[in-house]
Formats: sequence, structure tokens, C-alpha cells
Amino acid sequence: MIKVKSKSVWDINEEAKDKYNTRNNKFSDFPIGTKVKVICAGQDMHFFYGETGVIIKNSGQYLGIIVQFDKPRYFKNGAKQESFNFAPDDLIKMDYCPYCGR
Repeated sequence: MIKVKSKSVWDINEEAKDKYNTRNNKFSDFPIGTKVKVICAGQDMHFFYGETGVIIKNSGQYLGIIVQFDKPRYFKNGAKQESFNFAPDDLIKMDYCPYCGR
């Protein structure tokens, strides 16, 4: 019998935090205008796939970093999502342009 181990979204998020070393990220690390990549797989029943964007608001409180996505997310029901709220350890700063690779 083949045993398949499944992972929860929590497990995937924890692995990403370790991989990208984001556990010590602080709100102050993400001022407005910072280019970021979402590393968490899910937050509040929304699922993410490495979206990139720019910080448009940072309240300094729980899930208070608002990222405006470079490309809006579209859903089958016609809904459009242009931004979402994250914690500091859900994000990494991007030191290069995702469009030209520099």
C-alpha cells in the first residue's frame, strides 16, 4: 500500500517561512512602495501562487500590510481582486524587476 502524506495550507506556509527566512520580518521592513512577492499559500480562505505587487498601506498591525497585485486576480464567478492584506512573514522583498529579470 502506498502512503501519501498530505500537507495543510498551514504546513506549506510554515515551510515557505523557513525557506525564505521571513519569521523575523517586521512591519517596519515594508514601507509603502516596496515591491514584494507573496510567499504564503493561503490567508483567510484566499489562496496565493507567488503573486507580486507593491505595498500600498501598512498599518503596523495584524495583517495590516496591503499589497496591490501587479496583475489582478480573476475568479470564475467574475470577481476581481486587486489587493489583499498580509502579515510581514507572508512576504519577501523583491530586489529585481519581475518584468525584465534585473
